[in-house]
Amino acid sequence: MEITRPILTIILHYGSELYTWNCVESLIDYKLLDILIVDNDPSQNIDIPLKYLDRIRLLRTGGIAGFAQANNMGVNFGRKKYHDCILILNNDTFVIGNALQEMRFVLTRNDVGAVGPCMPYADEPTKIWACGGVVKSFRLRVGGIENMHDVKAYDVDYLPGAAIMCKLHVWDLVAGLPEKYFLAYEEAEFALRIKAFNYRIMALPTARILHHVGMSMDIQPMYIYNAIRNRIIFSKYLFGRYFGFLYASIITIREIFKSKIGFSLWLCAIRDEITGEPLNRSSLQVIKNKYIK
Repeated sequence: MEITRPILTIILHYGSELYTWNCVESLIDYKLLDILIVDNDPSQNIDIPLKYLDRIRLLRTGGIAGFAQANNMGVNFGRKKYHDCILILNNDTFVIGNALQEMRFVLTRNDVGAVGPCMPYADEPTKIWACGGVVKSFRLRVGGIENMHDVKAYDVDYLPGAAIMCKLHVWDLVAGLPEKYFLAYEEAEFALRIKAFNYRIMALPTARILHHVGMSMDIQPMYIYNAIRNRIIFSKYLFGRYFGFLYASIITIREIFKSKIGFSLWLCAIRDEITGEPLNRSSLQVIKNKYIK
């Protein structure tokens, strides 16, 4: 099957401009791409170099959007009538060889809704960060698959949001990424929603996209709070509003042992979920200001 339509490619810029332009360089030679850089960094100061002006568009979000919202904004802004496929990439990724072409070929299958690559660590390419992901529903945990199951494409529970290629009509079926999450878990619910329409989610081990993975920040107050809120929201999706909230409230109690302020953060997360406090950059900043002096 000959592929002639360009892929709407969203590169979510946050933090390092060097990462962003390295990412661009890794894929710019593939002509069947319509590239849109979504600037979600609070500084909002990235500009397109002259040499890329004929290939790349830029959208500024204002720097306050979460991961899901920023990508949704990019898709809504960048899409054209001729697009039938989208690719979302973190700016700290680097495409190797023909990874995008290989993923696009898998996506031509009628039963496949979305596909992702094998993602080794950029600073240790022989070690896999994730090749698809697993959802552990009763533990309210999601995580990357660190060992490849096959050399052929295989089914996975979800795809890490750092690199997802999706049919545009499937994206529309599930209304894009769920914006009730700020960062993490949105890609898991996204995949489960796609599967509810009987489409498969697949990882392709031969398609390689490197990922610069930052140091763990699990012990920082805003990340503990975000993790608790995410798991409650995900639990409510899985098990219903009331039981899901109760179940997640119990499961997340273990978060109190991650730091001296763990219990206080857990109480804040439970309270904010009850009162309907949005999970966004502003609410996370409140947590940061309260606990980091």
